[in-house]
Amino acid sequence: MDESAIKGLNLLELNDSGDDSGDDSGDDSGDDSGADSQTPRISSTTVSVEGYDTWLRKYPLKLVLEKHFASCGEITNIYVPTDFERGILKSVAFMRIEGEGAEEKALQLSGTDVGGWTAIVKPAPSQKVFMDDPWYAGPRCAAAPADTKTHRIRVTGYDTSLPEIDMQIALCKHFSSCGYVSKVIVLSSGAAFLCLKGERCVDKALELSRCNMGGRTLVVEPVVPRPDILKKRRPLACTTTGYTLPST
Repeated sequence: MDESAIKGLNLLELNDSGDDSGDDSGDDSGDDSGADSQTPRISSTTVSVEGYDTWLRKYPLKLVLEKHFASCGEITNIYVPTDFERGILKSVAFMRIEGEGAEEKALQLSGTDVGGWTAIVKPAPSQKVFMDDPWYAGPRCAAAPADTKTHRIRVTGYDTSLPEIDMQIALCKHFSSCGYVSKVIVLSSGAAFLCLKGERCVDKALELSRCNMGGRTLVVEPVVPRPDILKKRRPLACTTTGYTLPST
């Protein structure tokens, strides 16, 4: 396995903890008493976003939100709660954004089109905890998928001149027919690594090798984890903690 493949595989192992939960973990409850009082604090805000189709997949929605609100500042967390009883997303997502005037800029995007749906943006200062619901919800939850095993593929040949977020969105959309795409990592070497879930998802992805995407011919290869980095993970319990309804 070449160096770029090993690097990508290591990144996937670090990030893959179910349904891209590594993107959402965060907590503001830390003790700042030891911090230097002279150190300037970074301005941050939390906003809620509504208006999307709750039948959308979580990871593709996060990518779309990240791109749409990129001009507001640095997006450090996107939290999309899951309604496990109904097996769909909840209707309100939360974003933590850092930067001067981030809240005002985000609120100005309320009412704008986000690829077919209209974003409704509100301040959400009471949302302090960002803890994503686990993709594996357990046998008692309606949203628990039949196959929770994560499979990985390596993709090359796409247009590397595009911004990283555009490459992630394009690859996520292109391989969505193969199964659930839970992570897309784009490397500077020109290779991307995708995490897939679903029956025969790798076989379906390999069938797309040599197919055209945006005028480029893709090359798809399966990725087999090295034995020394395989990890055993316990199924996570069903939970919806960390969700606070925004003020109306």
